[in-house]
Amino acid sequence: MPEREENLGLNGDKNVRIRDVIRILNEKGEVSLDIWKPLSARKSSDGTLDILYRNLVVGSERDPVFLWVYVNVLEDDVRVLEKITFKKEHVNWITNSISKFGKT
Repeated sequence: MPEREENLGLNGDKNVRIRDVIRILNEKGEVSLDIWKPLSARKSSDGTLDILYRNLVVGSERDPVFLWVYVNVLEDDVRVLEKITFKKEHVNWITNSISKFGKT
């Protein structure tokens, strides 16, 4: 679990802990904690939450598979807006592509 126990003041005065959002996503079947280990989470300025997970079944320590989940915390619900699965090599490819694009 992410080490921070920060309360998130998302969408009004409701305080939701990151750990609670991760638990809710697991209970809803959005992101299984049997398969994905939460690594990091951060609150975005637009009132959403980004959570980064590492796959416990596919990949390895040297070649991990990640899941980025973009969620919106509503008054009584947590909704997934976007999910992306990727490997470290994909991040390198995107970074290199962006840097090449900027040079053209």
